[in-house]
Amino acid sequence: MNTTRTSLTTVTGALLKPGGRRRWRYILTGLVVFAATIALFYAEENWRGRRAWASCKRELEAKGAKLDWAYYVPPLVPDDQNIFGVPEMQKWFTGRGRTDLSEKLSFPGWDSSTNAARVCLANLTIGLPGTTPPGGSTVLNWSDGTNTQAEAARMITNALGPTGFDPIGFSIIAKKREEVRPAQIFLQCQTAPTVKELQRFLPKHFVRNWENLSASEDVRVESIGVNSYQLTMRAPISAPDYVAWSKTLEPEFALVRKAVQRPFARMSGDYSFPPDMPIPNFVTIRSIAQRLAALSECYMVLGQPEKALDGLTFLHQICRVLEARPPGQPMTLVAAMINVAVTGLYVGTIQDGMQMHMWREPQLAALQEQLKDINLRPFVVDAIALEQAATCTYGEKLSPAEIGKLFTIPEPTIKNTKGAFFAWAFHSLLSRVSFYRLIPRGWVYQNIVVCANLHQILSDSVASVDGLVKPRQVDAVGATIQRELARPSPFKILASIAIPNITKAFQTMSLNQTKVNQAQVACALERFRLARGEYPGTLEALTPQFIDNIPHDLIGGQPPHYRRAEDGKFLLYSIGWTEKDHGGQAGKEGDWVWGED
Repeated sequence: MNTTRTSLTTVTGALLKPGGRRRWRYILTGLVVFAATIALFYAEENWRGRRAWASCKRELEAKGAKLDWAYYVPPLVPDDQNIFGVPEMQKWFTGRGRTDLSEKLSFPGWDSSTNAARVCLANLTIGLPGTTPPGGSTVLNWSDGTNTQAEAARMITNALGPTGFDPIGFSIIAKKREEVRPAQIFLQCQTAPTVKELQRFLPKHFVRNWENLSASEDVRVESIGVNSYQLTMRAPISAPDYVAWSKTLEPEFALVRKAVQRPFARMSGDYSFPPDMPIPNFVTIRSIAQRLAALSECYMVLGQPEKALDGLTFLHQICRVLEARPPGQPMTLVAAMINVAVTGLYVGTIQDGMQMHMWREPQLAALQEQLKDINLRPFVVDAIALEQAATCTYGEKLSPAEIGKLFTIPEPTIKNTKGAFFAWAFHSLLSRVSFYRLIPRGWVYQNIVVCANLHQILSDSVASVDGLVKPRQVDAVGATIQRELARPSPFKILASIAIPNITKAFQTMSLNQTKVNQAQVACALERFRLARGEYPGTLEALTPQFIDNIPHDLIGGQPPHYRRAEDGKFLLYSIGWTEKDHGGQAGKEGDWVWGED
C-alpha cells in the first residue's frame, strides 16, 4: 500500500511540474486540433457533396429526368383485374430462386448429366477395294464428295424423321427413341478415313449450334469393329413423351392462362424503397418459357400446327407478367432484358416452324398480329431511367455503411481497367474492416452525382424521337463511360456497380426486335407463297393483302433487304450493328439474316 501511494505521488508530482504541464497542454491542444480538423474535413466534404448533388439534381430534372422514386411506384389496382391478384401468380412469379412451379416444370429427360442414353443414326461400313457390301446397305462413294455427303444426310435425316429443337439444345423427334431405324451405309474408299475425317464428313444439321458442342457431347462416330462405325447422338426428346408429360401441368397452365388475360400486372409488395420492391421470378419465367417453346416444337414435328400456335400464343402472353402495367411504370433493366430474351425464344420457335413449312394461313395470320404488337425498345429505354432514379434513391436514403452492405463488386479479370480494379480493391478494403461507416456522407453524394450523370448520358444516347437505334452513338457513349470509370476515384465506386453495359443490352434488344420485324415479313411471305405458289419478286407485292406495312429496320430506318432465290427460297436481311450492308452475309460483324442464328 505504501509503495502504491508513493508511485502515484511521484507520477502526480511529475505531471504538476512546469515541463510536464506544458507537454500535456501540447498533447491536449494537438488532440483538439486533430478533432477539429477531422470535424472540419467531414463538414466540408458533406457540404460539398450535398451542394454538388443538389446542383446536379436541378440540372437533370430541368432536362426532364424523373429522379423522384415515387414517380416509379405503380398505382394500386383492383385484385380482380390484376394478374398478381391470383395468389398462385404472386407465389410463382415473384421473388428469387426456385418455386413449386419451376420445380414441377423440370422435364426429367432434359438432364444431360444423368441421361446418358444415345441413339444410333447410322451403321457405317468402310468399303475398301475387294470388300462386299452387307445386305441392305446403300453404297456411297467417298470420292464423290458433296453428292455423297448430301445423300448420307438425306438417309440419316430420314432415319431420324422430322426434327425440332428445344431451347437448351436437345433435339425433338416425332418418333419414340426405339423406333429410330439407323441408316445402313457402305462407304467405298481407296484408303480408310480416320474418325476425325468421318466426323467432319457426316451431316450435323440435326443438331442445333453444332459449332458450340464437342462431338463427345452430342454426335459421335464410334468404332464397333474393323472398318465398322456407328454414328450416334445424344438421345433426343420424343415429342409424344413430352406432350404426355406436359399434360400433367394442365392445372397450372390453365390457371396462368386465365390470370394473364387480366389487364394489370402489379406485384404485391413494398415499393417505397428500391431494394425492397418485389421483382419478377426469373427462374419461373425462364422455365415456363422454355417448356412452352419445346411444347410448340413437339406439336410442329407431330404435324399439329394449331396446337403449336396455341403454345406460342401462351408463350407470347407470358411477357405480360414482366410488363409492369398499368402503362408508364417501367420494368427494371433486368426485367426488360428477360423480356427481350423471352421474345427471342418466341420468334426463334416461329422461325423453326417456317423452316419446316409447318404454318398454314390461319396460324401465319395470327402470329403476324401477335408480332405486330411487340416493341422492345421503349421497355429498355425506360428501364435506364428507372435505374437512374433507383441509384439516386439508394444514395439519398442509405448511410455509407448500408451501401457497403447492399452492393458487391466482382473481382476484376485481367481484361478490366485499373479503374475497375481500384473500385474493387477500395470496396473490399472498406467492407472487410467496416470502414464504410467512416467515409463522409458527402462522398456518397459525390458518387450519386457521377452515377446520375453517367445514367443521363446513357439515356440521351438511346433516346430517339424516330424510334431508331444508332449503334455508333451507343458505342461511343459506352466507350466514354468506360474511360471515365477507368480513372480511379472514391467517387466512382457506386458507378462501377450500378452503370449497366448498355452497348450489350441495346445490341441484344436491337437484334431481337429486328427478328420480330423480320418474322412479320416472313409470315406475309409465307402467306403469299401459300396463295400464289411462289414468293413475290419484291416486298411491295405483299401490301396490303398480306401485310399492312413493311416494318422498317431498327437500325437505319429502311425496309429490310429482300430477294427471291432460284431454289424457291428467299433471302431476307437487315443491316446489323455495323450499320453497313454486307449483302446478306451473316456473322458477328455482318448482317442480321432471317433464318440465321
